Amino acid sequence: MGKKNILGIAILIQFLNIGCQAQNDKKTMEQIISDIKSQVKTYSETPVYTVQMNKQGCKMVLEMQGNVDYRMVENNGESMMLPLNAMITKSGPQTAIVKIYPKDGEEFISKYAHVKLTFYHAPNKNSRLSDYKKITEFELPSGLEEKKLPYYETKIQFAATVPFDYSNELAEAKDLKTLPNIEQKVVQKYNEIRNACENLDSLAYNKYLVHSSALVYNTTYTSKEQIEERETSGDLLALVDPQVKKRSFTPIQNYSVQYYANGKIVALWQKNHHPILYLKGEVISSKEGSEAKLFEAGDPIFLYLPKNAEGLQVW
Repeated sequence: MGKKNILGIAILIQFLNIGCQAQNDKKTMEQIISDIKSQVKTYSETPVYTVQMNKQGCKMVLEMQGNVDYRMVENNGESMMLPLNAMITKSGPQTAIVKIYPKDGEEFISKYAHVKLTFYHAPNKNSRLSDYKKITEFELPSGLEEKKLPYYETKIQFAATVPFDYSNELAEAKDLKTLPNIEQKVVQKYNEIRNACENLDSLAYNKYLVHSSALVYNTTYTSKEQIEERETSGDLLALVDPQVKKRSFTPIQNYSVQYYANGKIVALWQKNHHPILYLKGEVISSKEGSEAKLFEAGDPIFLYLPKNAEGLQVW
């Protein structure tokens, strides 16, 4: 057989392999989307809860008791309207735990620390901004610098009525604090997810996040059609986006372990309160002659062990 024929066969085999891989990837993504949709319900009522968060001169963590937290831990000022539905477990009394820390390089909360939180409720997901009603608020007390506090915590109470209920799922989940070698197992799962990100394996990453994605879609009342559209849009999550060059992930070490929901959920954090699953790299704009810009992103990964599951999964 001539060299040209051998080369032609090799090229043909390569194209066939690429085609098979593409087909397999498509089937995998279709299964991921199907798994997400199976966990999303349609509700006749779609109430919305949010909190307007403004902070400067400090770091802030907002934890919903019995659920997980959201973090504003950059050293600069930050402001955003945070949807709260995904952090509400079920209807009834809610407790938001506000945790304030000094900025990097500071030992105590300074006189420049300022935090203001305003909680809102809207009757449905299509409500106009004018329909959002304030239900409670909090402002960081002044004069804390005189007390030389390395940490400040307070709790905010309010009531919520939502159509979803994740309390049974959490009640049936294993108490992670009672499991042998739990920290080792948590680190192992984090490394698995980190490896998928390092390898730019977006399918594997999306597969890990099925429950997390479904929870957000379900609590924000996203339709099955919208889920299909978003999941097939081709938009990649930052940690698996190949446009980020010179990629470097933080090692899963020198971390803090935090349990949530009475030991049913666990997460690892850097000592500076950032996610331990954290990427640094560079992004180059498509504009000709533009310089590379530094890029940083982290993904908070909360793990739990569902009833009858063999291993830890992402909440």
